[in-house]
Amino acid sequence: MALPGPRPRYVPQPAKAVEVILWLAEHWSGIDVYHLVKAVYFADRRHITEYGRPIIGDDYGAAPFGPLPQVVYGLLRHDPIEVLAASSNGRLPFHVTDAFAVIPDREPNLRLLSESDQSALAFGLSKVRGKSFAELCDLTHEDAAFRNADGGRMDYRDFIAEDDPDR
Repeated sequence: MALPGPRPRYVPQPAKAVEVILWLAEHWSGIDVYHLVKAVYFADRRHITEYGRPIIGDDYGAAPFGPLPQVVYGLLRHDPIEVLAASSNGRLPFHVTDAFAVIPDREPNLRLLSESDQSALAFGLSKVRGKSFAELCDLTHEDAAFRNADGGRMDYRDFIAEDDPDR
C-alpha cells in the first residue's frame, strides 16, 4: 500500500557510491554486478531502518530483476554523467570484467564511510552471499518496497517493515 504524502528525496552522492562499490568489491573478491547492486539495496534497507537515512541517497527503480540503485548501476556501467558527477575525471577506481565481476583498483576511502555505513554494507553482503540470481530476484520481489513501486521509483518509507512502530 502506498503511503500518503510526498516521498522522501535525498541528493545522491556519487563519490560516496564509488567508495561503497570499492568496499563491497574489497570484501567479496570477484563479486558480480547483480550481487553488488542487491547488497547495496539490503544495506540501504538496514541503514534506513536502524538510522533513518540511506547510505548514498540513491534512487531505486523497481526493475524487472529487482531493486536497482540508479547511481550505483550507472557507475558500474561507466555512465558518463555518473562518472562526471563522481568527480573521477573519467577514470573510476574499479573495473568490470567481461564476466561482470567488479574488481577494485584501490582500497575504499573509509573516511567517507561511517561505521554504521560499513556495518550495513556487511549486512548487505551477508544477505546476498551464496544466493543465486534467481533466489535474489525472488527475495527482492517479495519486498513491500518493490511491490508498492509497481515498476516505478521505490519509496524509502517502504524500506521499513510495516509492523515497525517507528515507521
